[in-house]
Amino acid sequence: MAVIIGTRASVNDYFEHPAINQSTIKMLTGGLDSMMAQLAKRKKDKEEGKPEPDYFTLGSAVDLILTGEDGEYEESYYVSNMDKVPSEVERQVVELVFNDVADTTKPFSNWASEIVNAADTVGWQRNWKDETRYNKLVDKCSDYFQEMCDAGDRKIISQETNQRILNIVNSLRTNERTAKYFDRDLQEQAGAIDFYYQFPIFFTYPIDGVDVECKGLLDMCIVHKDENGNVTQVEPIDLKTMSGNTLDFQGNLKKHRYDMQAAWYSYALQQHFNIDESQVALFKFIVESTTSYGTPVVYQLSRETVVMGKHGLPAMFIGTAPNRQIKYKEEPGFISLLTDYVKYEADGFTTDKILVNNPGIISLDWTNGIG
Repeated sequence: MAVIIGTRASVNDYFEHPAINQSTIKMLTGGLDSMMAQLAKRKKDKEEGKPEPDYFTLGSAVDLILTGEDGEYEESYYVSNMDKVPSEVERQVVELVFNDVADTTKPFSNWASEIVNAADTVGWQRNWKDETRYNKLVDKCSDYFQEMCDAGDRKIISQETNQRILNIVNSLRTNERTAKYFDRDLQEQAGAIDFYYQFPIFFTYPIDGVDVECKGLLDMCIVHKDENGNVTQVEPIDLKTMSGNTLDFQGNLKKHRYDMQAAWYSYALQQHFNIDESQVALFKFIVESTTSYGTPVVYQLSRETVVMGKHGLPAMFIGTAPNRQIKYKEEPGFISLLTDYVKYEADGFTTDKILVNNPGIISLDWTNGIG
């Protein structure tokens, strides 16, 4: 038995690797333009130094404490000493200045032109005079600039955010439904079972006779072995945080297509451990709320849901209305989206497949959309 935790270096290598992940192909559920718009926004936000949303920070930090190496949270996050941190857009201004100036040992007030230029970039109070904007930002953000200097490579979070993170972690570690998944001392005594956290997996999937390079980063994986060390079963598990009631997780499942994520990781584990599909247990999601923590839930997806994540569902007829038929639209699985992605990549991501498949007139229906 062993508890195996992916190192920060291995996780960074995973993100740098050019293989395709399920998050990217899921962008194609809205079509090619939707995917390209999302990728462009990510690039723009990164170039402008836009801070990640608070909900993303909460989820990432909880993941890091529960599935990362000991001490990694403290190495990655700096808890602010300020009673109130600047707003998101004001922090964006500070981060642009911080990344632009040559000498961060000088105070924030020293960088007047850089401050005004950064305010222009993010659109902060454009109707104010430059002098007014400079004075207001210096008043609001000088302490935050100094904290950026103190934090180094760590991400700055407020004391309130830090406390919320710790409360969520405590809930997951102590609730009777979820505690066993995060008790590493207990896991070390578990016999012929290995527990993987932050598990990067690289695999291939065949598309039109070509093995496409794919990847996945699994939060947790429990590997059962026989007396000879052969793998008998693998349990894939992912940790999710959400706002609201954890009993409403089905809505998040459908909205974010977590069925596809489950199918993707299940296939990856099957290939990685060279086991049969039947030896991969039904996918589990451990879910806790960021707004009303204290009732975490462990969800196990049905076999049909995981199969849908892989193969999708065809358009289905559901009834009639005057002068028309009504049907559910097709729901793609990861196979069809990966196939589309490979074709788009070969074409330079230029033309939506609907236009390729319909060079003439495209049928459009009031209820069912494009036919």
